Amino acid sequence: MRPLSLFLLLLTGLQAAPKTEILWDRYGVPHIFADSVENMFYAHGWAQMQNHADLLLRLYGESRGRASEYWGESKIDADRWVHINGVPERAREWYTAQDPQFRRNLDAFARGINDYAKKHPKHTSPEFRVVLPVSGVDVVGHSLRAVHYMYMGSQARLKGELAPLLRPQTSANLSADLTEPIADAGSNTWAVGPSRSASGKAMLVINPHLIWEDFYTYMEVHLTAPGYDLYGTPQIGFPVPVVGFNRHNGWGRTVNTIDNVDFYRLKTRDGKYEFDGALKEFTRETRRFKIKQADGKLREERIEVRKSIHGPVVFDEQGIAVAMRVAGIDRPKMLEQWFRMGGARNLEEFKDAMRMISVPMWHANYADADGHLMLLFNGVIPRRQFGDFAYWSKIVPGDTSKTMWNDYLNFDELPKSIDPASGFNQNANEPPWFFTFPLADPTKYASYIAPGTAKLTSFRTKRSLRMIGEDPSITYEELLAYKHSTRMELADAVVPDLVAAAERSIDALTREAAAVLKAWDRQTEIESRGGVLFEIFAERGLGPGDGLGDDFKVPFDPQRPLETATGLKDPQKAVIKLKQAAEECNKLYGSLDVAWGDVHRYARGKLDLPANGGSGRLGVFRTMQFAQRKNNKLYATHGETIVCAVEFGNPQRAQCLLGYGNASQPGSKHIEDQLPLMQLKKLHPVWRERADIEANLEERVTLR
Repeated sequence: MRPLSLFLLLLTGLQAAPKTEILWDRYGVPHIFADSVENMFYAHGWAQMQNHADLLLRLYGESRGRASEYWGESKIDADRWVHINGVPERAREWYTAQDPQFRRNLDAFARGINDYAKKHPKHTSPEFRVVLPVSGVDVVGHSLRAVHYMYMGSQARLKGELAPLLRPQTSANLSADLTEPIADAGSNTWAVGPSRSASGKAMLVINPHLIWEDFYTYMEVHLTAPGYDLYGTPQIGFPVPVVGFNRHNGWGRTVNTIDNVDFYRLKTRDGKYEFDGALKEFTRETRRFKIKQADGKLREERIEVRKSIHGPVVFDEQGIAVAMRVAGIDRPKMLEQWFRMGGARNLEEFKDAMRMISVPMWHANYADADGHLMLLFNGVIPRRQFGDFAYWSKIVPGDTSKTMWNDYLNFDELPKSIDPASGFNQNANEPPWFFTFPLADPTKYASYIAPGTAKLTSFRTKRSLRMIGEDPSITYEELLAYKHSTRMELADAVVPDLVAAAERSIDALTREAAAVLKAWDRQTEIESRGGVLFEIFAERGLGPGDGLGDDFKVPFDPQRPLETATGLKDPQKAVIKLKQAAEECNKLYGSLDVAWGDVHRYARGKLDLPANGGSGRLGVFRTMQFAQRKNNKLYATHGETIVCAVEFGNPQRAQCLLGYGNASQPGSKHIEDQLPLMQLKKLHPVWRERADIEANLEERVTLR
């Protein structure tokens, strides 16, 4: 063969060689263009390591139940919880149960992690390299632990349900997960149908509100391979996005009012437990794990795990023994279901993915380019013999088969709103009966699925229903404005009565407070003045829970949610609380009309910025929790994570923002680069086409 011919043959071969590229845009978002789905998973593992290596490996080490072996005594409680619940063993079972091709995808994701670490050995902090190499079992085990034993069967949930039975001191000493409480995190999601969209095209808002650290951390990623093109966000260590949108459709998610974890109080005698009138033996296993000492040496800890027919015994003190039963641990294809959701091309294919009933919780709010909407109360819900939601939300008797369950409700038995006449679906963590107008009828579903309609769970829900329900023709620009609304619905409900009563007070400070609230715009914008005073007032109590209790002149009526839960039943009582709030506000900030942004702050990396947004309890749709106090200022700890607004036209319009940045790895410039946009209530463009990505390219990585 002539040299030229040989050269051309070699050149042709090189050009035809399989190639996968990661195009990193200027916000640190990896756009993965892969020649196969397996290579797409590989590149995704590589990309997560580049942006979050330390966090990813720490989470995998914890999910192995070896965190105290790697990092010392502070991780003992986490390891005990992992081993009591048999996470490492079940992870291996789940891995084996995957379809062969999807198992290869999981292995490829793990290889991407390992190969990145080999290629960049100094990128990972030394204390986390001990976790390497990782495997497909680690990928499965981390998602299992994060979802089933931190979101669902958490130590904090156990603490909450045990509290009424225990002496206060014991209750206070129970270990709680670092990142709880999940109930305070919440989320919003909207889907606007063609009849309510000004363009005639369906629109979707994706807007989880999660804690800004640990296993909750999201990462924007664009995944493409033959037959697959998804822009979305996985939680770190997950190989698939848990929310996102493709060229045809998308979905958001919110934590739902679901009870799929039950705690059973056991009657024990002679080392056994009673069940249906007979004594049964516990299954007993000894689990061992190692603990790193201050001198670097390892000691071994042994724990005896006892299991009843319900599950492992997770508490045994003061004569109270409790076993925990977690739904869905026998449904190993959770990750595959998310993958199939992301690849669905229409409503029927999305329904088929949801019929797997393997993702054990979260509403799924769907919209597509055909104009279809669906909001599903998704979850692995036990099929119970009796009882309502309130009954199953407490510790239940474990001595009878009447409280045992071994099956789950199917897709057709779950509440859902499909193409509603109202033209919209929404959720802000309230029960499924409030998805749209008119409200759904709870009597058509099992009584234990969710709480009834007697109470609205938050003013954030009321705010959401008001904005989406009162606008018959929503533009894309209006969608963005509603998403970023900082108006405080609770203030709209009570401030007029509060001001009127306080203005009649003989106390000068009370009248001054009334004047501040009267002038306040009822927003939580950076320069809003009066919001801080009202927040302190509301924290002093305005009805039970989120304030939707008996303190309102017009009690809540589920058939008239926007017109009820308003006014003050006892204005004079409220005026006393207002004076107390004014005294506290003056003491803390030296002024009653301190600007919201002078007190509430966003901080990430080297940035410390005035913040907007506020608590969902107060009815702020732009939900932020400011829980960390530092130098008399309050810093955001969770809320407003990934935000995406999508209009399913041709071309598709899409913008997103991950306020805390797309990276956590020390030294990355993408730790804080999106925070200024968040402060300005802006989203960044979503680039889907190669030409647009190339025009905003920061780095190109070719993987062969």
